[in-house]
Amino acid sequence: MELEEMKNTWQSLSKRVEKQELQTNQILEKLKQEKYQSKLNKIGYSEYVGTIVCYIGAAYLTMNFTKVDSLTMQIFAIIAIVLLFVLPVISLKSLQAVRNVNIPSMAYIDAIEDFAHRKIKFQRLQKLNVSLGLFLMLVAVPVLSSIQGKAIAQVPHFWTLIFPVSIIFFLVFAMWVLKSYNKILKETEKILSDIHS
Repeated sequence: MELEEMKNTWQSLSKRVEKQELQTNQILEKLKQEKYQSKLNKIGYSEYVGTIVCYIGAAYLTMNFTKVDSLTMQIFAIIAIVLLFVLPVISLKSLQAVRNVNIPSMAYIDAIEDFAHRKIKFQRLQKLNVSLGLFLMLVAVPVLSSIQGKAIAQVPHFWTLIFPVSIIFFLVFAMWVLKSYNKILKETEKILSDIHS
């Protein structure tokens, strides 16, 4: 009788240990997934701020559209407004794609491959956004000047100093942002690898 009781107690204890181990593993996996999402939120916060800035800029250009005189500047204003609405959409959609890696339902290799594919697409779309942002800058500067009632030629040192410095600043800032995003994506990929290990 004692042997049977010991056997039952041992089995009961084994089941509790297995259950506890399973719960611990689930908690650890959940924590790693939260850490994964937290890393991507760093990119998200920047993109949300950029979206607000773009929409404010689009609203400003729309409200001041009547101050733009020439047909060329009106076309530039329309292009700038469209870009200010399109750029955030591209960024947020590409970020959402990276966030939507379904980690728990995939095998380790599949999750890593899916993330790598989405990461490459995200990086390409961010580079497209930099190009479109530079183009936006080129068309928006004359429009903003027109809204203020000045021709660009009237602004002293515009072509020799202000415009080149603005382009350099924009490109340096864009490269810094891309480098930061790539660092976050690399850290996120490491977390994804740790989830499945």
